[in-house]
Amino acid sequence: MNLPPPARGQHDAIRELAGACYLAMRMGDPGVLHALPDEETLQRSGLAGTHANLCLDLGIGIPRERAIAGMQLAAANRQRWQALNGVLGDLHAEGIEPVLFKGGVLHARWPRMRELRAMSDYDLIVPQREVQRLRDLLARQGFETVPAGSRLTQRLCKGWMVWKGSGLSYQNLDIHARVTEPPVCSSLTDSILATRERADGVRVPDLEDCICMIALHVVRSGMHRPLREYIDLLWYVDGMDQAQWRILLLRARRHQLLPALFLSLRQALHCLALERLAPERAAMLGARIAALGATFGSMRMRALDWLAPPDYPLHPITSRDHPLFRRSAILGAGTGSAWRVCAAFAAYGAARLGDSVMGGKPQARGGE
Repeated sequence: MNLPPPARGQHDAIRELAGACYLAMRMGDPGVLHALPDEETLQRSGLAGTHANLCLDLGIGIPRERAIAGMQLAAANRQRWQALNGVLGDLHAEGIEPVLFKGGVLHARWPRMRELRAMSDYDLIVPQREVQRLRDLLARQGFETVPAGSRLTQRLCKGWMVWKGSGLSYQNLDIHARVTEPPVCSSLTDSILATRERADGVRVPDLEDCICMIALHVVRSGMHRPLREYIDLLWYVDGMDQAQWRILLLRARRHQLLPALFLSLRQALHCLALERLAPERAAMLGARIAALGATFGSMRMRALDWLAPPDYPLHPITSRDHPLFRRSAILGAGTGSAWRVCAAFAAYGAARLGDSVMGGKPQARGGE
């Protein structure tokens, strides 16, 4: 559904709905969902199914048509999770065991999330050396994909999409060989691929790498992500004790993602309106975010505040909503490694241009 940007009042209503859903998930308190949102706010938030299932769990009466949205979310997720396990089982038999990462990890770690967290696709990552074999295996299973582009484009892009079926049988996978275009965040790619953790029988990254991946995803997308991803971020971070928080900061430093962690957490706090809905919780998170921001130099802090101010809107600023700006200025400031971003931007851009000149069809998922 393509809707124009919301008015200021509805902007705040969407934020408060997202925050209420998060707090209900975190605390199990029906009181935070006392006011039923209007239909447009539900649709704009992308949380209609989440809200419906939370209300049903917490004994809050909702209209039948809204309850159906929750049933549809749960049914679709259940079907796709079963299908994903079938795919992973077939791949395991062939000696390939991808890592499930990004939003899908919540479905693996917390099965209850399969009724609360919408999933447009599942993201899998494998080492570069296994990419072509994996493509062939998925093609034999009936998955369709986009043209691969040149060999150079394939090695520089982050991944590609495959799909098959329709309706509840629809499967959509995003296959990766890295978390973003090289050489940006190569350590995060290596760390995720080396994971030894499992959840519900599926390989998943550890919690620190999950958080770093969300932070990277936020800045890579120009500070505009669906509200459910900010809920994911706080689900991981909110409630960490000081020792766990220090471990997270060390990991983010290793991956050169401290600025991204700062920006994504600050944006999450704003987008979920916690300063209004849960002031004490917001103050605790805000203190950690402020302390992290205080470690940056004044020039970087000014750049971060200009690129993504604390009250950055839910919809992207039009003048900044294009890949050239997102993949250069925002990603460079957020990763703390501007030269790597410049190298990735130049190398991948040149590969795409070369494919275009030669008449090829470059990889559709590499740039996003």
